[in-house]
Amino acid sequence: MPAALTQTAALAGAADTGSFLAARRQLFRTAPQRAAGSVAALGLWLAVAASSKRDRGGRASGRTLALASVNAAGQLAMLGVHLKHRIAGPRVWVGAALGSAALAGAVASR
Repeated sequence: MPAALTQTAALAGAADTGSFLAARRQLFRTAPQRAAGSVAALGLWLAVAASSKRDRGGRASGRTLALASVNAAGQLAMLGVHLKHRIAGPRVWVGAALGSAALAGAVASR
């Protein structure tokens, strides 16, 4: 079950980030650094999901644990930046929660 939590949270995070990018395609022209960061976050979400799927026996590999850790740290940093600038909407909170859930699932399945 914890491995399923990791994969489900990572796929939900990827879907959210992908929908953010799809709805704001102009970012690639107006704020390319922000768009690149979001693309990197999407890649990380997908890497966590893929790594979790590859794990055998429901036990998280070191690779999955490392990816989930980096992702959770990144999501919490993103929340911190948004809070600092007083622009933290629900999506940023959900991203931090999903990153934490993916990490918790990976830790619990070790």
